[in-house]
Amino acid sequence: MTQNKSDSCFNCGESLKKEENYCPNCGQKNMDLNISFNELLKDFASDYFTFDSKFLRTFFPLLFKPGKVPKDFIEGKRLKYIAPLRGFLFLSFISFFLWGLSLNIDPLIKSDDQTISLSDSVENYAFPNQVFLDSINQTKGYNLKINMDSASSDSSNLNSLSYLFDKKNSPKEIADSLGNDNSPFLKKIIYQIAKIYQADRAVVRRYLMGNLSIVLLFVQPFFALLLKLFYFRKKDFFYIEHLVFSLYFHAFVLIVSIFLFFLSFVFEIDLLLLWVFLLSFVYLFIAMKRFYEQSLGRSFFKGILISFLYFTFILPIFSVTYLVLSLYFY
Repeated sequence: MTQNKSDSCFNCGESLKKEENYCPNCGQKNMDLNISFNELLKDFASDYFTFDSKFLRTFFPLLFKPGKVPKDFIEGKRLKYIAPLRGFLFLSFISFFLWGLSLNIDPLIKSDDQTISLSDSVENYAFPNQVFLDSINQTKGYNLKINMDSASSDSSNLNSLSYLFDKKNSPKEIADSLGNDNSPFLKKIIYQIAKIYQADRAVVRRYLMGNLSIVLLFVQPFFALLLKLFYFRKKDFFYIEHLVFSLYFHAFVLIVSIFLFFLSFVFEIDLLLLWVFLLSFVYLFIAMKRFYEQSLGRSFFKGILISFLYFTFILPIFSVTYLVLSLYFY
C-alpha cells in the first residue's frame, strides 16, 4: 500500500507491523493521521450505500414474501438483511416524521358554513357558575372551589367557564384561581389543561406524534410475548425469535403507513385505514404460517386471536398511557 503506516494503532495503542493493514486487536485500518477528502468520500459511500443496498434487499421480500425475512434471519442468513431493530427504528423515524408534517394545519370547528374557533365558542357561551361547578362536583367527585376574588374584582359577573378557558389568563393564574381548598394534583391537572388548550394545536400534535415511535418500540416486547404464549409448544423458538418476528412485522406496517401518507392526498383516509388493517391482518397470518411452519387454518385462527388481543388491549393500553403521561408532562 502507498500510504504511510504507523507502528502502533491510533485507536487502541496495539503494536503493529508494517505489513499489517488492520489492527489485530480492534480492527481499525493502519494508516497515518493525514485525512484526505477522498477518504471522507470512501467512508461516506461505504456506510451509506451498504445500508441502502441492505434496505433494498430487505424491502422487497419483506413486502411480498411475508415471514421470509425473519425466518432467514433466525436461520443465520443475516448479511444481506438490515438488522430487525435497526430497520424498525429507521422506518419508524421516517413514518412518524412524514405524518408529523401532515399536522401543520390547525383545524377549526365548522358550524352552519361558518368557521368558529373553539376558544370563541367557549368564551361566548354563557354558563351559570353554580350549575357548572355542581356538574363537576357530581361527575368527577372534586370539590372545585374557584377563588373569585383572585379571578376578578367583579365576581358577580364572572363566568367561571369563560375564565378557565380565557386565553388572556395564564395557566398559572387559572390554577391559582382555584384557591387553597383544592388538592395540588387537581391544580396541576387544571394547569396542564389550560396550558395545552392555550398552546398551538399544531405544536401539540407534532409533540404527540414525535414520540409515538417510542410507544411502538415499547409495544414490541409485549407483542413478542403474545406470540410466545400462542406458540409455547415451539420448543426450538426462544423469546428472541418471536421478538425478531415482531420487529419485522411492524417494519412492514410502517412501510405501509409511509405509502398511506402519500395516498392520503388522493383518497379518503378512513377508507385507507380500513384497507391497511385488512392488509396487515392478511400479512400477519401468512407470515406466521411461513415463520412458524403451521397449517393455514391454525395460522388464520391464531392470527384472529392475536390481532384481537393486540388491538383491543395491548395497543390501546400503551396509547392511553402514553397520551396521559405526555399531556401531564407537556
